[in-house]
Amino acid sequence: MDLLLPETKRFYQRQVAQFKPSPLPKKKDELVAKDQSGDSDTLIGVRIRPLLAPEETDGHIPGVRVRGKDGYVDVHELRRKVRGPPAFTSSTFQFDRTYGPEITSDVLYEDLVAPLVPWAWGGGVATLFAYGQTGSGKTYTADTMAQKAAQDLFGGGLEGKRDIFVSVFELAGNVASDLLNDQYKIRILEDSFGETQLVGAQEPRISSSKEMLDFIERGMSFRKSALTIKNDSSSRTHAICRIKIVNKDVPEAPDGLLFLIDLAGSEAASDTKEHSQERMKETREINSSLSILKDCIRGRSLFHIQENQARSLGTQVKHNYIPYRSSTLTKVLKHVFDTRSTRHSKTSVIACVSPSFVDTGPAKNTFRYAEMLSVPVPPFRAPVHKEDVPSTWTPAALRAWIESNSGTPQIDASILAPTENGIQICRLPSSEFISRCLKTPGVEKEQALAFYQKLTALHIDSRKIERGNTKSDEKQQIDNSENREQLSKPFHDRLRPGMFVRIKPTKPGQVHIPIVMIMSPASGFEDTTGKSENEHSKTAGYICCLVMPSPMKNAYELDVRHQSTFKVEEMDKELLMEYDQATRYYFLTV
Repeated sequence: MDLLLPETKRFYQRQVAQFKPSPLPKKKDELVAKDQSGDSDTLIGVRIRPLLAPEETDGHIPGVRVRGKDGYVDVHELRRKVRGPPAFTSSTFQFDRTYGPEITSDVLYEDLVAPLVPWAWGGGVATLFAYGQTGSGKTYTADTMAQKAAQDLFGGGLEGKRDIFVSVFELAGNVASDLLNDQYKIRILEDSFGETQLVGAQEPRISSSKEMLDFIERGMSFRKSALTIKNDSSSRTHAICRIKIVNKDVPEAPDGLLFLIDLAGSEAASDTKEHSQERMKETREINSSLSILKDCIRGRSLFHIQENQARSLGTQVKHNYIPYRSSTLTKVLKHVFDTRSTRHSKTSVIACVSPSFVDTGPAKNTFRYAEMLSVPVPPFRAPVHKEDVPSTWTPAALRAWIESNSGTPQIDASILAPTENGIQICRLPSSEFISRCLKTPGVEKEQALAFYQKLTALHIDSRKIERGNTKSDEKQQIDNSENREQLSKPFHDRLRPGMFVRIKPTKPGQVHIPIVMIMSPASGFEDTTGKSENEHSKTAGYICCLVMPSPMKNAYELDVRHQSTFKVEEMDKELLMEYDQATRYYFLTV
């Protein structure tokens, strides 16, 4: 059946004109659930490109149309029958966002990609996927989104100082190649802390948007492509641009990650009939990795929904298996799919399709794939409030907890959590959390970091199957009240052995980090006749052991082999640290 025959097109246009869509209920309860639970971390958008000039010359007409503003897309398809006229069928799909041929890239960027940039800037993990049939415009869309993201990163509209690094590599099956280093083979490995590392990949530091785009363009020029029925230069690998954002204001915070991923073009079975054996193997690897990616995105969304349900009912969260180690693509994105990670991630998916009625079959397949990424959200239920479970706190309960547990000076809850509830503040990137804390007058970086660790530890403990008993909680509250009483005294009057203090080094390189623990007065073996112990200690100083950073991030250990004597005037402020028996490290606390 030749779809471009005049009589076939006239028949098709008559059927489209007579099409009456059945009313579908708008999922208001699901939208409310996403907003209230803070679970709208995955957005699925569909972009229908305009008809190209060669397609218009050949007589192609639109067969994929956006209906209204509720995210509906109608696909009208002609199917060949053995006898008689062709069969006309219509299918309807619904997504979070839909963009017709008349919608510009600026609108697409503002809706789906612009929220990812400040999230990664603040230390979070953000991912953009561009998916679709070969020739649907996904590579053009991915390149345009990268250009606009680069402008936002270097446009000066984001607060704080950052160092930005970029790496560009491609994945062909289980083989990873560095596109910035002449397709040098790199390895995707997981270190002892569970972090995915790109071993052998170049990652230059970027200082401008132009430099960033030059690196991306140079890398993409080495990307593997091939001639297909639909496209003269179809992408046959997954191209990944990883932008690492290092916080110079808070070096202890984890690096923000922004992934811009142009997935390999999918092909329908009819497009592969003339492929060689090698090309068929390549197509199977692409389809396999896309299937695993779908399972991972869907599995992560399902986990967060089950977590919210368990929180509202006061039950335990069921285990949900996410196969992110089954392919190299999802292994690179372990930060995104690992539900045990303390870092929350945001994801946007742009499914690109051709509008032509000749390509309605591949468009339906693309929509089916994108539809499977979305998980129906059940009606929202307010979680059962528990004092030791931050994810159940309302905004009022969260602000009350901040006021009573943030230390001295008290962190302004209206600045730290102006609108957030418990689960939203737990998902806030650490850099953004600490930056908000530092906006309160008098709050220093050590206090902000310690308060973030306190909230994170409470959130992690609450997610465990076996939680701590109430006795330990009561003891902690008593200990905190005693610390507050001690802090009411002048700093130099409460110096004592076992106390951690921040010092002001008088010589460059005197200590690795400016934190020490007081061991004893330097006058312990001297004649102190006629002087009180406190007076003599102020004169002679204190013997202190150095505090060193540990292999674990934001953790410290004592180096009792290296001791130094510090005068009282060199001591700046008391720091509260607690010892963790499981790791045998010290952590800042408030």
